[in-house]
Amino acid sequence: MEIENLLSRFDQVVGSSNTMPKSGMGPLQRTINQALVSVDRLINIELFGQTYSLKASGQVSQAEEVANYVAEHVEKVRAAAEVPSKVDTLILAVLNIANDYFEMKRSHQDLAKDIDRRCKALIEYIDTNP
Repeated sequence: MEIENLLSRFDQVVGSSNTMPKSGMGPLQRTINQALVSVDRLINIELFGQTYSLKASGQVSQAEEVANYVAEHVEKVRAAAEVPSKVDTLILAVLNIANDYFEMKRSHQDLAKDIDRRCKALIEYIDTNP
């Protein structure tokens, strides 16, 4: 699917009044076009009953996992809220995903610190006990 069609369909689903100018590409469209230059595989994601076909570089299984993760978060937010707008649903889903990311990042940093501390303790033990 061409990027213009994808953006147009997104605007239709979300109901955005901030559509791209007809006379040329906006910065978002240029960025997305640049990101899609080297892609070669299609994956599908369904949001609000609309299926989007996206091209993904790298492993299709990882791209599908990401698409499913996003769709799952959007559906959770939509199910939990009382008649939320599509934009509100997407914003809340993005905030939840960002929160997951930062929790995972913090956990990774804590794990790295713990591994570093244990390695230093082992090195010290080996150095002091020949």
